This record gives sequence, C-alpha cells and structure tokens, in this order.
Amino acid sequence: MGISLDPRGLVGAASGIARFWLRATIRTQEQLLALLGNDADNPAPPVHELTSVPDVREAESLSSKMRGLLDRALDHSTRSSQVELFHHILDQLVADEARIIGALSDGSASPLVNVHDWTRRRVPGRAVLENASLIGRSANVALPAMVPAYVSHLLSLGLLEIGPEDPDLKDDYEVLMAETSVLQAIKNDSRGPLGAKVDKYTLRLSGLGQSFWAATMQQDTL
Repeated sequence: MGISLDPRGLVGAASGIARFWLRATIRTQEQLLALLGNDADNPAPPVHELTSVPDVREAESLSSKMRGLLDRALDHSTRSSQVELFHHILDQLVADEARIIGALSDGSASPLVNVHDWTRRRVPGRAVLENASLIGRSANVALPAMVPAYVSHLLSLGLLEIGPEDPDLKDDYEVLMAETSVLQAIKNDSRGPLGAKVDKYTLRLSGLGQSFWAATMQQDTL
C-alpha cells in the first residue's frame, strides 16, 4: 500500500519549521543582547537603535571638529596660526616638490611655458601642455615627467607664482623649448601653417613660499 503525500500538509510542515527557527533566532538575539547589556548601568540598546549610532557619531564628529577649529581660532596668535598653516601645507608635499621649493629658495626664476592648440585662426584654444619648466632639472627631481603636475600643485597651494617672460633667460627658454614633451605638444597641435601657440613665463617662489621655506629651515621651531 503506497503512502499518499498531501502537498498542503508539506507546505504546512515547512511553515511550522520556518516559524520555529524564526522564534529561536529571535530568542538567541535577545539572549545575546541581554548578556551584553547585563550591566544595569549600561543596558543593551534596542536593535532598531543600533543602525543609527554610526550616523549620529559621524554628525557629532563633524560638528565637534568645526567647533574645535573655531575655538582654536579665538586663541591662536598670528604666529601659531602660521605654524598650523605651514604644517598643513607640508603634509601635502612630496619630496620632489620640496626639491623644487628649495631650488627656487635663493630668489631665482625658472622659465616656464604653456602650449595651446588653435580653435580658429589667431585664437588660441585649450592648453595642451601647462607649466612645463626647467625647474625639474635645477631641482634634480626623481620624476622629471611629473614636473608640470608638481608645479600646478605648488601653484594651487600658493607657494609659487608665475610672472612675465624674462629676456635674460633667452638661452634657458631655448633649452626648455627643446624638451621632448614641449616639442611633442607643439608638433601634435600645430594646424598646417599655424604652429601651436606657446606662451612664455617665469616661475619663482611667492611671498608665502618664501615665508614657508624660511620657517621650515629654522631648526626645531615648527
């Protein structure tokens, strides 16, 4: 005699098992929370509150940091504010950038060029090469190809400034124009008889850069 299987009976049994494991899981979680919070002074938080804790802490951290900055601003002198600024700037530099600052620290200037393509006749377009400079050679940087990026970063920090072309640096401009990256940019962005537009400038330490260098060279003051 065969055994008759009732599909409705199987579904009912499966539902019963599922309810059993669900109740067991809930009890286990409650027991664990009770064990973790068995200290009467530090009861375990409800489950629904646990998910909101990180967001609250993050908000508190942001607001407390801002209040801390504002409080420090009330107590800071000009000197202490400058020291904090220079520490912040120094933390953003890499070794090659420090070399560039050092190479310009004597007040000298280095030639710099930007290469533009042409959108239409006699109107220069986007810069295809910016902040190419011989300062990488003078500073003996480890990554010469990164010099334009280094210079751009130092300009954004306010440590360097760009000035007009210096006729006394004529020979240096010729050396710079013979650099592979500059020649390639000019070649790629010339349009028939129209050569790429090359703007010549000088690069030197800004007033902030000079103060920064002087401060970092003072032994044990920062």
